[in-house]
Amino acid sequence: MVYGIWLGGIVFITIVINVLRLLTTPLLNRWLLVGASGLIVIWHGVLFDFYDFHWSVLLLIVTGLVCFEWRGMFAAIVTSWLLVYSQSGMLSFPLLFSYFFFGLGAALLFGYIKQLKRERSERLHMLTGSSRQLNVFREVSFTMQDTLDLDRLLQTILTSVTAGHGLGFNRSIIFFADPEKDSIYGVMGTGPMSPEEGFQIWEEITRQHFDLQSLIDEKETGTSHDEQLNERIRKMRIPFDGEHVFRQTLDTGRPIHVYASITDDPVLRMLHAELQMDECTIFPLHHQGIPYGLLVIDNVVNKKPITPQKIDGVRPIAEQASLALHQTTLYQRIETLALRDGLTRLKNHRSFEQDLDVLFRECADEELSLIVMDIDHFKQYNDTNGHLAGNELLTRLASVIRRSVPDEQMAYRFGGEEFVVLLPKFDEVEATHVAETIRAAVLKTSFTYGEAQPGGRLTLSFGVASKHTLRHQTSEQLIECADQALYAAKSRGKNQVCRWEGVPL
Repeated sequence: MVYGIWLGGIVFITIVINVLRLLTTPLLNRWLLVGASGLIVIWHGVLFDFYDFHWSVLLLIVTGLVCFEWRGMFAAIVTSWLLVYSQSGMLSFPLLFSYFFFGLGAALLFGYIKQLKRERSERLHMLTGSSRQLNVFREVSFTMQDTLDLDRLLQTILTSVTAGHGLGFNRSIIFFADPEKDSIYGVMGTGPMSPEEGFQIWEEITRQHFDLQSLIDEKETGTSHDEQLNERIRKMRIPFDGEHVFRQTLDTGRPIHVYASITDDPVLRMLHAELQMDECTIFPLHHQGIPYGLLVIDNVVNKKPITPQKIDGVRPIAEQASLALHQTTLYQRIETLALRDGLTRLKNHRSFEQDLDVLFRECADEELSLIVMDIDHFKQYNDTNGHLAGNELLTRLASVIRRSVPDEQMAYRFGGEEFVVLLPKFDEVEATHVAETIRAAVLKTSFTYGEAQPGGRLTLSFGVASKHTLRHQTSEQLIECADQALYAAKSRGKNQVCRWEGVPL
């Protein structure tokens, strides 16, 4: 019967305390637990005539240790000893010492258990971090291998090291290094300009459940939050051969961890002033001794320290990025060779055909004009002065054309001594004006042996055609009509511009 009452009282106290714990703070919870232990000890003493009371108070000592560590244990020891004295009337110092040694043993046991839990938690944290890094590295590797587009590659690199589904840094920036132009310049970045903007971005990423691929796709649409950051960093240019941390990183080939706010380095002062950058790490992007650029990371929002473990986690991404940049650069060079004329560096016939097909589709409801030009008496020039002089003439003429057109990317060497210019959104009148501009620029330019040409100077003839004047809206007929206009310019005495007037072929 007594044991039933004792057990019922313990259950009642436990229920009441647990209900109260839900309504209170963590500190008050600890006090409630200590108080509940004291009530259980006293309840036990009352029911059993305080028989073995001096042992039941051990519960109070253990509870004090668990709730308030050493201070709670010592307070519970003294309290327990005084409770026993209040019932027995005897101050037993051996009992006090036994309580002390019991508390010491319990403290050592609990300390050992806490150490085991801490080590287990650290191992779990390391395994979780390593697993996350491996997953990010795997996704990044697949994405990098899947593209040779430079912008998408840069977005992948930047997104892989930032928060969300990357390595967790607040911001990352890529600079390119160009030793030939003696320049290191900002290319692209991702992340906020301020902590407030950073929190808003994180909330949106969390709300929309972006994964790594979705983040990259979202940035490519031009609707990302990085416009202000990119606008700022693209204005940054640093001398390649200067004495600064960027050059030091490229020379050593190792990451450098620095504090931008406490240094006299000119680059770090610029990063601190322009981007509020404080602690940061700079990674070199180089492959086989070729410096491609630098990756800069920092935590502008949460101000978390950048630990050596975090730096080691980025190293594989930086190395993979360097290899990918190397491959992409090689691909672009090969593509340039395939789509550029080796002599004049203008786009070649193949590029012209590709661009013309694209423009015909994109400008379905808009105007598109074509200028075809041909050097007058070029065979005579070549026969008289030799092919080397002819090549020099073509190279210089390409420079004149490049400077005289609205967009040099729309100028092409069509073949031999013939050049063409595409003018999207230009009608035949506007295109004729561009052709006249090129013709005037050629007349003002001094060419080697040009005075030996008929008329005492080098001249060009031009044919202009526009899409809206065509009977059939095809790229082939646009070229044919411009050729017909060029033939008319040649037959009328050369050194002039003729345009197709829409006469049926």
